[in-house]
Amino acid sequence: MEIINIKIEKPFRYLWLKSVIDVNLDNHCAKCLVGEYCSNINSSKKEFSNIKLNHGIYYLCGVSLPYNYDNNFHLAFKYQNNNILDFSNNGITVKIKNAVSLHISIKYVNESHPKSKFKSYYSCRNWQFANYFNDYLR
Repeated sequence: MEIINIKIEKPFRYLWLKSVIDVNLDNHCAKCLVGEYCSNINSSKKEFSNIKLNHGIYYLCGVSLPYNYDNNFHLAFKYQNNNILDFSNNGITVKIKNAVSLHISIKYVNESHPKSKFKSYYSCRNWQFANYFNDYLR
């Protein structure tokens, strides 16, 4: 996989890309996604290009500045040969070679999990994806 380009048109307090090899549903936000951060993706630049990634599952997250839940950016993706992923939302445009997007939705939250009754968990898109990963990608 290769991130051909990321363009950032709005300010973000945090911007990170993380490989996802496992999940910990006892945490929310970035801590629920187990894996390594990509050190060359952060909120200090407005554009990134030609970033090689290993095959696998990744999560790109941007926390808006000033903070507004609805203005945050979320993209989960995985390797898929011969596909170009073009995605744009909330001021970030991404183009990734050999990738396909993955589901992030409250409908994948496991309601039997003890943390699912807390808004800080069920409304967290990272945690929503972690639930999807747990049930469909293991």
